[in-house]
Amino acid sequence: MLIKRLSVLAVATSLVACASTTAQKAETVAPVTRVVEIAPQVVPVHAYAMPARQARQVPQAPEWYVRMPEDTAEMTFAVGTATSTDEQMAYDKARMAAERKLVEQMYARITTQTNSFKADRGSATIENYQQVTRKNARGELSGAQRVDSQVTHDGQYYKVYVLLRLPTGANNTMQTRRDQSRLQREGEIRGRAAERDMDANEARDSKREQDADSALERRLTPQSRVTPVIVPTTSGEVKLLDVDNAEYKQRRDEALTKPNAVVGQTTLR
Repeated sequence: MLIKRLSVLAVATSLVACASTTAQKAETVAPVTRVVEIAPQVVPVHAYAMPARQARQVPQAPEWYVRMPEDTAEMTFAVGTATSTDEQMAYDKARMAAERKLVEQMYARITTQTNSFKADRGSATIENYQQVTRKNARGELSGAQRVDSQVTHDGQYYKVYVLLRLPTGANNTMQTRRDQSRLQREGEIRGRAAERDMDANEARDSKREQDADSALERRLTPQSRVTPVIVPTTSGEVKLLDVDNAEYKQRRDEALTKPNAVVGQTTLR
């Protein structure tokens, strides 16, 4: 009986030790955190909703537009930019802007007018300063070449960048040909003007010779001299000629009856 009690006591002791070890392990386990995800709310789309607008993107300018190539003794550069809903119109406007800059570089004329006024009135000082600057450019441009361009489209507008090059001096063959053609036309006009001047000089010389010959002929030709005869007057009246022509007398009498009639007589011998 003693042996059975001891065995039962040993089994009970081992059960208590296992229970205490399990309890300690349960205390050292970290707590578990659960994350609950909430599903996003879906907003129903209207059947006739307006289409979403696309965000406009600002195009980036090319490097040669920000930093233009340096001008040299043989060529000069200019850039231009423009926008339009039509691509060709945008290109034309950009090229025209660059050409305008080239003309300004070659033929620009700047005038400035400055007006200044200053006066002291007691403790107050009145000062007025005005400056007006005017820039004019007028000239011919030929031989400009497009060396680079860029076009972007944001869904509504086209934006075009253009780079132009203008050869200078003998490198500008188009301008050289135009200058040669202008000189040729000028030479032809000057030649026709010289021919007209020669014809006019010959006509004046011929007229001068003819006048000299006529004057010489008048001097060499004998001329008759006419001495006027003074008809004596009686009582302040002119004595009319006594003629036998009745028709002449009638016409003379009719003329003398008119107011402010004047009678003149000349006798040739």
